[in-house]
Amino acid sequence: MASTTLVFSQVFGGGGGTTGTYSADYVEIKNVSAVPQSLDTLRIMYGSATGQFGSSAGNIYALPNTTLAPGQYFLIQLGTVGAGGLPVPSPDVTNTSMNLGGASGKMALVTAAFTGNTCGATATPCTLPNANMIDVVAYGVANNAEGGTSVNNGSVLVSTEGAVRKTGGCTDTDNNNLDFDVVTAPVPRNMATTPAPCGAAPTGKAPVDFDGDGKTDYSVVRNVGGGSGGQVRWYWNINGSVAPTAAADWGLATDFFISGDYDGDGKDDIVVWRPGAATVATYYILNSATSTLRQEAFGQTGDDVTVVGDYNGDGKDDLAVYRAGATAGAQSTWYFRTVANGAVSFVPWGVNGDFPAPGDYDGNGKADFGIQRNAGGGQAGFWILSDANVAQPTVIFGTPTDLIVPGDYDGDGKTDIATVRGVSGAMQWQWRNSSDAAINYRTFGASATDFPRTG
Repeated sequence: MASTTLVFSQVFGGGGGTTGTYSADYVEIKNVSAVPQSLDTLRIMYGSATGQFGSSAGNIYALPNTTLAPGQYFLIQLGTVGAGGLPVPSPDVTNTSMNLGGASGKMALVTAAFTGNTCGATATPCTLPNANMIDVVAYGVANNAEGGTSVNNGSVLVSTEGAVRKTGGCTDTDNNNLDFDVVTAPVPRNMATTPAPCGAAPTGKAPVDFDGDGKTDYSVVRNVGGGSGGQVRWYWNINGSVAPTAAADWGLATDFFISGDYDGDGKDDIVVWRPGAATVATYYILNSATSTLRQEAFGQTGDDVTVVGDYNGDGKDDLAVYRAGATAGAQSTWYFRTVANGAVSFVPWGVNGDFPAPGDYDGNGKADFGIQRNAGGGQAGFWILSDANVAQPTVIFGTPTDLIVPGDYDGDGKTDIATVRGVSGAMQWQWRNSSDAAINYRTFGASATDFPRTG
């Protein structure tokens, strides 16, 4: 019964108490179609883990006469406001009578033709698909789930967790467990949130994308020649593919490894930067479109070249370096050139001791300026300055010793905050989806011999 119009994109039942992330429950609805959708005459109904949908008047709520644009969200605060947790941020409407189960429960989005308290219980489950049930989400140990499996694979949730539909609310395979992530401290979205239409092409190119599918791939380089100046070999594995790992020789072990799409064909080129004096340090680029070499002097020894990106939105990556402040706490600067051998632009962001975390965090096709900083308590914080010179809210993620590997891992056209660390001899990659704030993990590469590729 995959919906072609409206879906539940988030369900949070941990409110109403003292330990939840938010002080009240909420559900979030999204328009997944390509045309406006009206909420008029529609209702939401709650059912306990083994109970009927809409078993009482308090478990039924009629939605307002509101129309959602394609990709737009609608946030409904529900139930009693508890003593713990943050307020639900800017709900579009509030209903105080519908209290969701924090550990388990189920929600239905239904038409006016659906009658409450007629199905949903263990003995009388609703038949799915059902023409009058637009969407159903069961979580925890609740029955009557789409696909027969509830969110969290039949295990209960805790009061800090919410069910968040994948890919910004667009994933719908008729299986609640497969379609939703269980997210600690989920971030609800309302009508004021920038719409994210489903099926729309990403507005920005993913870093480290070797096949041009809009998703970041997994890549490492390995010294196969031996010694400090040995030949290096690039290995990459396509995100979401079962194809074998590909490989190519390019550069020396003393080079810095930084890919990017310099020829504008939508695929990353293999690139190394060889340090030297201001007129000697050089980028060596193997263009993917023509398999030809491009080389250009830029930067100087001591610069950080992981900040390569498309700073002017022309679809091609630009030469760039991050130069740390000369002393502790001194201003650091980003330098970039948008035209081959042209003028150099610069933006001050970060200080000595920070680490650059480049990427297009707002998905507008232009590189932003990001840094990772020790936030204390064994945690790292990420500070982002958009290309429009607007500072973004700080995000706490990872540890100060993690390596930074930001990229678009969820394919929504926006850079995700991501890091990698060595765990039991392997590289563990962890990233935070920009689409739904879900935290993900993958093991790829050997921590003793490999170097994670950034873009």
